[in-house]
Amino acid sequence: MALIDLDGIGKLYRIEDVEVHALRSVSLQIQKGEILALVGPSGSGKSTMMNLVGCLDRPTSGTYRLDDVEVEKLNPDALARIRNQKIGFVFQNFNLLSRTSALENVELPMLYSGKLTTRQRRQRAAELLQMVDLGDRHDHHPSQLSGGQQQRVAIARALANDPPILLADEPTGNLDSRTGSDVLKLFHRLNRENGITVILVTHDHNVARATRRQIVLRDGDVLIDTTDAEEAIRAINVYTQESLKGEPTAE
Repeated sequence: MALIDLDGIGKLYRIEDVEVHALRSVSLQIQKGEILALVGPSGSGKSTMMNLVGCLDRPTSGTYRLDDVEVEKLNPDALARIRNQKIGFVFQNFNLLSRTSALENVELPMLYSGKLTTRQRRQRAAELLQMVDLGDRHDHHPSQLSGGQQQRVAIARALANDPPILLADEPTGNLDSRTGSDVLKLFHRLNRENGITVILVTHDHNVARATRRQIVLRDGDVLIDTTDAEEAIRAINVYTQESLKGEPTAE
């Protein structure tokens, strides 16, 4: 049984009298323990796909099963629980609370879940910061940390409730190449040692090359699903060239 199972997923937006098909009958499966890249330029549908997989939005058509639960049938409270317990989110801009320490930022998802005592939360947060090599930065605020360190805090926060999935949106987008490479190595370590399923949403070819599977989106549909990164990148380049010549693209 796939951890993530998308069957005929479509997403239609209506803007006044205009219909925009952001996704068009996408079907794919992601197994537990995979590390993959969801790739495509702006307008390809990858942001919409990320929002649907992350239970931040609902499909217009099709079925989405997460760990064999039909997500589109869940009420808002159940969706919030899924997001809190099943999915850890990592963002390009880190999204850390500026006036709180690294430790307090990591604690936050555990506070929402309400399952642990204050002491247990702090112990868990300290362990996670140690896991991402920031064991000596508990009391530092985001402004006192480098971009790479802030992203490590964000990854520790995403792991707070021990989710089976990490969903990362352009996680190296605000980092230099060396720091970005270190963050990608951390994702690989978490995948290898903890069995976490890692989905990297990106337009960066180097990030795509760093994963074992690449899913390329074009105009809201899967253009190619491959384990050959160079094949994926060639497909993206052809797509980009066509777009520059005036070929239509999805919003």
